Amino acid sequence: MPGDAVTTRSARQQGFTYLMVLWWVAISSVMLAAMGQQWALESRRQKEMELTFRGNQIRQAVDDYYNTAPAGQPKLLPARLEDLLQDPRQPTVVRHLRQLWPDPMTGQAWGVIREGPYIKGVYSTARQKPLRAPDGVDSYQAWRFEFGQGPVK
Repeated sequence: MPGDAVTTRSARQQGFTYLMVLWWVAISSVMLAAMGQQWALESRRQKEMELTFRGNQIRQAVDDYYNTAPAGQPKLLPARLEDLLQDPRQPTVVRHLRQLWPDPMTGQAWGVIREGPYIKGVYSTARQKPLRAPDGVDSYQAWRFEFGQGPVK
């Protein structure tokens, strides 16, 4: 019968170890879930910063395109975003924008704000509510980067 006491004590210790491992897994899961939410939030903040940077760069390029019309030609807005990469009106290569970035919120093409056949600005096609946006902006689609507007924060 002395062996039964050792077996019972060993079984109790294994049960305690099993419970400790279960608690450890539960606590780790909760902490990883919280970290995942924080990473997703930080990723969205970074995308919003990139949205502001890219949108302002395109807006500034449209302003530059308009203001650098060759002598004797009317000042016009670009007909295509690609015209910002190499101005077709100029006799020499003039680049108002080095590259056309995709919309950082969707990874797709920007929504284009038109004034007749010309491009006046861009906006994101994402429908979510921004974390931080200018006053009156309740979705990424309402966050506009337009000609003559000045930098958007």
